Amino acid sequence: MPHTEWNRIGEGGTAEIFTDEAGRILKLFREGFTEAGVRSEYVKSEWAYAQGLPSAKPLGLTESGSRQGMLLERLPGESLLARLQREPHTAEDAARKFAAYQVQLNARAADTLEDHQRERLVQRIGWTDQLGEDERQAVLAELERLPDGDRLCHGDFHPGNIMENGADWHVIDWIDANCGHPLYDAARTLLLLGFGTEAGGPRGSMEEAAEIFRSVYMRTYAELSGFGATDIERWMLPVAAARLVEPIPAPEKAKLLHFVRSRLAELGRQA
Repeated sequence: MPHTEWNRIGEGGTAEIFTDEAGRILKLFREGFTEAGVRSEYVKSEWAYAQGLPSAKPLGLTESGSRQGMLLERLPGESLLARLQREPHTAEDAARKFAAYQVQLNARAADTLEDHQRERLVQRIGWTDQLGEDERQAVLAELERLPDGDRLCHGDFHPGNIMENGADWHVIDWIDANCGHPLYDAARTLLLLGFGTEAGGPRGSMEEAAEIFRSVYMRTYAELSGFGATDIERWMLPVAAARLVEPIPAPEKAKLLHFVRSRLAELGRQA
């Protein structure tokens, strides 16, 4: 790692985030995250920046001991998530802009991006040990019924990955970017936004704002993309099954598993 003073400003499931006085970001991946994985994210970040997409400029790869890292320019402002936590009453307007922004990204061709959506889904569904073999095959059969595409999908499009500076928005964390059908991206975003507050559970301004955001997002995405809500929902099953292999909290994984099995049972009744 370059000899400089780094200040830790955040962390995620795969990395810690640092900044320095020169206006750079260091994304330092956790132990065990492979060099190939880091290079893959870096190549995608370079691709996004070269395409003129609203993203941070990549500045190089680095390492600290046995940990891999990548350097990026620091984007001004704060995340959309931070703004919503501070101002939950803005959720409805934010959701409309968020959906419109994603529709614009999903309209772009991505045939030069070497990460193909269907291969990604098939691989991850095959990896999950949360489902039995018959369940995995049933999910894959549903995936086969869905169309292919060559559009840009960010793969991790949620308010925490939007940097907001006034009216300007930039998108960060391109590790899951892929080429395929845009409704994969919409379904993935709906999963990342969660399933809402549990019935009878505590409700505060943030819980209400989250439900408003999710509802307005789905309605706006459908209106602007020309796809119906049922078109988006068809993608939820394979996308949810693929997410089961990710390092997510146990309660969320349990919800995903319940959703997948409920959807499979519903399809079984329709057959």
